[in-house]
Amino acid sequence: MHHKSELENIYVIGDVHGCFHTLQNLVAQLPQDAELIFVGDLCDKGNFSKDVIDFVIENDYKCIKGNHEHLMETYLEDAIFHDNHSPWSSDKRYGGMVTLQSYGRAHETMLKHVEWIKSLPMYIQIDKYFITHGFALPFYEHRNNPAYYNDYLLNRYEEGMEVFNEEVINIFGHCVFEEVVSGENFYGIDTGCSYGKKLTALQLGTMEVYQEAMDSRDSDYSIKELKLDHISLPDDKHTITHLRMHIDALFTDFDLVSTEVAEYIVERFGEVGKKEIENMLEKKQLFIKQAKRVLTKY
Repeated sequence: MHHKSELENIYVIGDVHGCFHTLQNLVAQLPQDAELIFVGDLCDKGNFSKDVIDFVIENDYKCIKGNHEHLMETYLEDAIFHDNHSPWSSDKRYGGMVTLQSYGRAHETMLKHVEWIKSLPMYIQIDKYFITHGFALPFYEHRNNPAYYNDYLLNRYEEGMEVFNEEVINIFGHCVFEEVVSGENFYGIDTGCSYGKKLTALQLGTMEVYQEAMDSRDSDYSIKELKLDHISLPDDKHTITHLRMHIDALFTDFDLVSTEVAEYIVERFGEVGKKEIENMLEKKQLFIKQAKRVLTKY
C-alpha cells in the first residue's frame, strides 16, 4: 500500500510516439524526483523514437508494452538486417519508417532497445490504479493470461461503453482523444501528441492533468483521409461497383479511407457493403481496427 504522498509523486504519461522535445517540456512541469510510468507507444510516427526510448531506459522509468513496441520488436531486426519489410517498416501510416530513420546506423543501441522492449510488462498495478496500454478494464480478471495479450495491446474504449469494476481504476493510452476521457473507473490519456496535439501526464491520487502541446520539431506525421465530402455519393440507381470505382480513382491522392465512409458503405449496401469493407481491407485502403469497428457496429 502506497502512502498518499508517495502516490501523488507518481505520474502516468500517455503515448509519446517519438515526440522527445514535447516529453522533455512536459517532464519539466513535474517534480524533479517524480516517478514516471509510461503507458507504451514510445516509438513510431514522431521523429525521435530512439531518443525517447533512451530517455526512459536511462532514467529507469517504468513502461507498459504498447502495440507499437510490439511491432518494433517483431519487425525491426528483419527490416535492418534482412531487408525484409512489413507494413510497419514500409507503410508510412504505421509510423515505423521514421523509427528506422531515428536509429540510423546505431544498430547496437537498436538491439539493446529491442531486448528492453521484450522485457516490458502488459500492465502495472499500483494500489487501485491498473495501468495498461489498451483499454483493459473488461479483461482485468485475465491480466496474467497470455491469451489476452492482444486485448491488452489493442482494445479500444468507444464512447458509451459501460464496464464496471469496483476493484480498480484503469489508466490507458492507445485511443486518441482530444482531451482526457474519464469515467467512474477509467482514464484514457492518449491526447494525440504525434498528430500535432498534446502529451498528457496524470497524477495518481489527485488525478490532476498536466499537458504539453507538441513541439513542432517532433513530428511531421499526417494521414490524409478520404472523407464523405470528397466523394460524389451515388444516387439510388448506382451500385456498389460504381462507388468502388469512384473511391479507387480518388484513393491515389489519399492514405486512408475514413471510418465515416466505411460506415456509409455498410449502412447503404448492407451485407454487400460488409463484403466491400473486406475488399477495401485487402487493398490496404482501411486499417484493420477500422474494419473491425465498422463490422462489429453493424
